[in-house]
Order: sequence, then structure tokens, then C-alpha cells
Amino acid sequence: MSIVSAINSVQNALNVLSPTNQGVGNFAQDGFLLPSTFEADSNGLPYTQVPNNKPAQLHRNIITWFIPQFGIVTMYVNPEAISYGYKKLISPDRTKGGYTLQYWGEQLTTLNISGTTGASGIEGINVLYQMYRAEQFAFDPQAITLAANNASADLNQGLLNGSSSLLGGPSVTTPGVGGLLGGILGVSSPNSALAPQNITSLAQLAFAVEMYYGGQVFRGFFDNMTVNERANSFAIEYQITFMVTQVRGYRQNYFPWSRSASNGSSTATTPNSYAGYVQGGSQ
Repeated sequence: MSIVSAINSVQNALNVLSPTNQGVGNFAQDGFLLPSTFEADSNGLPYTQVPNNKPAQLHRNIITWFIPQFGIVTMYVNPEAISYGYKKLISPDRTKGGYTLQYWGEQLTTLNISGTTGASGIEGINVLYQMYRAEQFAFDPQAITLAANNASADLNQGLLNGSSSLLGGPSVTTPGVGGLLGGILGVSSPNSALAPQNITSLAQLAFAVEMYYGGQVFRGFFDNMTVNERANSFAIEYQITFMVTQVRGYRQNYFPWSRSASNGSSTATTPNSYAGYVQGGSQ
């Protein structure tokens, strides 16, 4: 075990024992708490460290989403297809001496998710669409608070200006006048902000969506969504593009007949990915 794996194992144990982690069991059951990821070392790439003959567990392998401010949303039915797009950001430039290549790392992974909502019909589309624009719903209470604060500030400003004019005094924009009249009339000074200063932005809400599927968590944001409603089919189709900014976890085989990919060719002597059977639990 490498030093990174040892540190991850200790951290996982501390997370379980921490009394501040309320609802950790439910969060882990939905797949958002994952064991440490295999990493590369001098002995090979991460896939060489995947164990074989793991205890098999019966588990519904369905996609779940974590939506900021709202919690976990489970898809009614898995998509028909998920396309994983990986691309490196390399800029080739032609020079007199040949090509020069600039390596900028990797571009954002793209998940193209498509399928139908099955028997859930248009209500299933409503769930997906509300997930797609959840940051708008989450920001509504803050927007209402900001609008109310602005209206209150405008009302106080008008009241103070009117009172100052009746008294023959200067405008409340003069330093000290607004505070004096505000204290006499029992209203807040227009220069004091009542709304919170550090509010959550739409970007923060939009970029913190997470998708769990089969042992991996994909964190990112929705880029676009298309809905197709056809007259010759009762199923309503959808296509969603999800841009990934972070990946956690490690996907492993989930079929009982799968064999090890790190122990040579698939022959009768190749060890199985799973052995035995455990009722319940999560993969």
C-alpha cells in the first residue's frame, strides 16, 4: 500500500467516526462517499492494483445526482447511452524547423447522456429539466431577499429625503444627516446594507452538480439539454450534455461473469472479478 492509499484509508476511518457527519450512512448508500482511488506507482498503472474475487453484492446500479441546496435525485430509469468524451489540449504550430507542440493538459471531459424517461413520461422530463436549471430555483429565495432589500433601501431613502426637505435641511446624502434622521424616524440608514454580503452565486450553484454512477462521481455542470417528443412513440427522448470538472472514485466490473483485465488473456485460468455472494449493500 502506498503512502497516499494509507492516508486515504485513515481519512475514511476518521470520517466514519466523526460525530459531525450526520447522515453519512445514507450519503454512502447513494454512492457519494467512495473509497480511496487506485493510483499509479513504480509497479504499474492503477488498473494493476484492482483486486480479483471480490465479494459479489446485489445492488441496483442506477444513476443518482447531487443537486446543491436540494439533495439527492435518483433517476427513474438509466439512460440508454452515455458517451464519454476525452480530449487533450495540445497546440501544434508549424515552424521552419518542423512542428512545435504545446501541451496544456486535458480538456474538460464531456458526458453525452441520452435516453427516454420510460413510463414516467413527461413528468420524468420535468425532473430532468428541473435538475438542469436547479441553480435558478436555488437562487430564487436570495433574489427575492435582494429585491426586498433594494425596495426597503429606496423607501427609506425617499422617506429621509422627504423629511429632510420638510425640515429645511440638506439632503441625506450629506454625511451624518441620514444617520441622524434615521435614528429620529426609526428607519435604517440608506448607507447600511441589510442583505448578506457573501451570497451564493448562480455560478457556484451551477458548477457544483455531481453525478454518481457505478463507483465514480462526476462533478461539473449541465451545458445543454434537448427533448424530443414524437408522435409515433409514447417514450419521450432526451439528450443532456454534462461537462465534468472533477472525477472521483474508480469504476470496476459489475457483471458476475466479468474477468480480471490485469491477469493476462481471458481463459479458464483468468480469475473472476467476483466470487461468492453477499445480500444487500452497495457495490
